[in-house]
Amino acid sequence: MSFLHLLVLPVFFAKIEISAGTNLFLSYQFFGFFNFGIDRFWLVLAEFSLEHFPMVKKLLLLSFILLLMVSLFAQKRSSKTKVVHPKPLVAIKSHANLTFSRELRLKQREEAERSIVVLKNSKDLLPLARLDTLKILVVGVGLGEESQLPQMIGRYLQADHLVLDPNENPETLSKKLSAAKNYNLIVIAVGDKNDSGAGGKSPSDVGDGKFSDVEGRALAQEEQLLLGQVAPEAKMVWLFFGLKRFLEDWPVTDRCTALVVADKLDYDHVDLCAQLLFGGISSPGNLPQALNKFKEGEGIHLRALNRLSYVLPEEVGIDSLRLAQKMDSLINIGLKEKAYPGCQLLLAKNGRVFYQRSYGYHTYDQNLSVQWDDLYDLASVTKVLAPVPALMMLADQKKFVVTKKMSEYWPDWKGSNKEGILVADLLSHQARLRPGVTLWPHTLDEHGAFRPEYFAAQPTPGYDLRVSNGLYLVDNYPDTVYKAIKDSPLLKSKKYAYSDLGFVILPRIIENLSGENFEKFLSYRLYAKLGASSLMYHPASAVPKDKIVPTENDKSFRQELLQGYVHDETAALMGGISGNAGLFGNAGDVAKVMQLYLQNGEYGNERFISAETVKNWTSSHFQKTNNRRGFGFDKPGIQTNIHTGKERYPSMVVSEQSYGHSGYTGTFVWADPANQLLFVFLSNRVYPSRENHRINKLGLRPKLLEALYIESGEPSRGR
Repeated sequence: MSFLHLLVLPVFFAKIEISAGTNLFLSYQFFGFFNFGIDRFWLVLAEFSLEHFPMVKKLLLLSFILLLMVSLFAQKRSSKTKVVHPKPLVAIKSHANLTFSRELRLKQREEAERSIVVLKNSKDLLPLARLDTLKILVVGVGLGEESQLPQMIGRYLQADHLVLDPNENPETLSKKLSAAKNYNLIVIAVGDKNDSGAGGKSPSDVGDGKFSDVEGRALAQEEQLLLGQVAPEAKMVWLFFGLKRFLEDWPVTDRCTALVVADKLDYDHVDLCAQLLFGGISSPGNLPQALNKFKEGEGIHLRALNRLSYVLPEEVGIDSLRLAQKMDSLINIGLKEKAYPGCQLLLAKNGRVFYQRSYGYHTYDQNLSVQWDDLYDLASVTKVLAPVPALMMLADQKKFVVTKKMSEYWPDWKGSNKEGILVADLLSHQARLRPGVTLWPHTLDEHGAFRPEYFAAQPTPGYDLRVSNGLYLVDNYPDTVYKAIKDSPLLKSKKYAYSDLGFVILPRIIENLSGENFEKFLSYRLYAKLGASSLMYHPASAVPKDKIVPTENDKSFRQELLQGYVHDETAALMGGISGNAGLFGNAGDVAKVMQLYLQNGEYGNERFISAETVKNWTSSHFQKTNNRRGFGFDKPGIQTNIHTGKERYPSMVVSEQSYGHSGYTGTFVWADPANQLLFVFLSNRVYPSRENHRINKLGLRPKLLEALYIESGEPSRGR
């Protein structure tokens, strides 16, 4: 380490901060786990001083001058330009001045995991299975309003949250707890937010049980009040963060279904406890000393389920700093060039999410920041998340066979020019179908007004299909769409030609084969079991508006800003429920379905699709005819990009076994079983207009994907 290196370090770290979107260069959050900045500078400085002690005084003076100059420059710059703040999965507040050291950080993480001990687990409640049967209430006692536990649990399953203060009066507590009777799983997390290590306490001082006797009695009172409200059949999981002295006398009753203790109330312990509940991680911990009625060495070892876990990049062999710099710089190019106002990015390897961030805003007016649980219009990514997995499940039941004719499942095509189309050809986009049918202009009069025979402003008998805010379509209009598809001419030759038409009718086929409503089939048989509650059609009727990212300001058809209503016009004319588009969701839940594919049809130790079906559907079957597609899935191959010319799609680095899909609104998912890599990118590039093609001109999605491979050390080079 040279003298010059140390002099430029302050400028280097300040530059990172400015480019990443904050003028406070003294701290920078990486994935919400730790801070670095001036701490890193002092670490290097301390190492240097060991060899060059006489130079330290001069170096300190020069460094402070440089730090001050760069800080003033950053503040001046920020006063003129509103910069973009990349956000981690959860809005984290620093819990300690942790020196940036990869080895130290990994050690802290490992120690936290070993310190978590499961002391009770009646009827093998943990790890939680059958997520579709659980309705969870998280009760935080002494954790504070800013507790991140509900959000961390929310990565696995949506949960409600109740914050209690040990000093609240019984009447207020009783009123708060009255809702507990509506839940079948209560997670009570107890800690002392003032005893979390944030105040510079040494590890030996943290977790000793700082609850006062008064607070202890109050907690006991809260427990009794809670027991009086909880349904008798409800399960109760207790999480204790620190508070060992208090735990010594705490009565472990039969109403405590599971008991988990952790050394501290800090980010790592809370995060890992949440993952342990759902089988994201195993439980190897044992008590280092006797506690309550439990002996030294006791501890119930839980196995991990094959659900996604959440780790530091270093835990999968990736450099946090390099990764964040690369991803932030590429994302910020798109933000600066207005390729999109905001986005979500999730990266995983071997089923471990090591990077999950939200960037930018819902719109360019920058009023509402993108959060990790905001919903995006997934556009054509719908295909591989909705009709395709449903048909794969039906294929395993021998109800759907890709080698048969479509007319066997859709009799309306018999006697038409589409009678002989094979299922395999339709799913692979070589069925000679045209790209789409444009019907929406026929629903407007010559002045662009909605024709009353098609639309109503209120839901009335016969007009129940909601296509936008205050606009309802006549119920039988989907039949018009089906007829237009049936009557559409075929292309002259059988070759690859992307088409939405066949996918529009797939939901009705799925309903006919399963005997279930398409939405309910997906929800009950797939999404609810995965804990993917954000995946849905029609979010406008179920989700707060500020949690849905808008797409286009539709000035042609629906004449409003689309928010919670499908962007695709054909899907809109199907009442918002279609196989070509219409699904909404966040990156975390999209990743669960894609990870299911990577795990050969299993997730959470439950088999959804056979491994044989996954391999068959995600493989290319018609490469000899220059068709790269699988059954519903996109695959690597050579294509001509109107913006960048002929190139290998989606990148040179992906393996031949990889697959995924892109969406018109600016979405893209890709999974690579050869490297066990997963990439999810969601944006609203069509805001405010679909004429914005900068995301494609800049090639940002392929560049981000390539950066994932490079930083993970897994370039496949098309093998």
